[in-house]
Amino acid sequence: MKKLSKSGFTLVELLSVIVILSVVVLIATNAVIPAMDNAKKNVLAMEANTIYPAAQTLYVQGNETGERCFSYEEIINSGLIEKNDENYTGSILVDSTGKVTIWLSNGTNLIDGKSPDVTGGDVITSSNDASTVCGVSEE
Repeated sequence: MKKLSKSGFTLVELLSVIVILSVVVLIATNAVIPAMDNAKKNVLAMEANTIYPAAQTLYVQGNETGERCFSYEEIINSGLIEKNDENYTGSILVDSTGKVTIWLSNGTNLIDGKSPDVTGGDVITSSNDASTVCGVSEE
């Protein structure tokens, strides 16, 4: 009589591997998601820092005096910067001294009335869009 060879894995071994893989995925997910959130905030901050020189240029080209509020769409349509793939909304206020204040949102993060040199720390998590037009709420 021939002996049967035991090849393969037992149910307990397979379940052990599944449990170990689940723990690894759980740990990796908890490490990756905050990093992704921080990256999105930093991208929004970089976009804000790209917009403000374009707003200053539009202000000067338009021979503006006093304060001037530009929408995000106006800045993009001017051709001074290229639109990226994100759905940004917002506005940029430029005053006669050249000071710029930015309100910008990507749907999950918000820059609420910050001056240039925006960092990821200036970005707040908010599902609100930048529904202020240069600091005045739309109603």
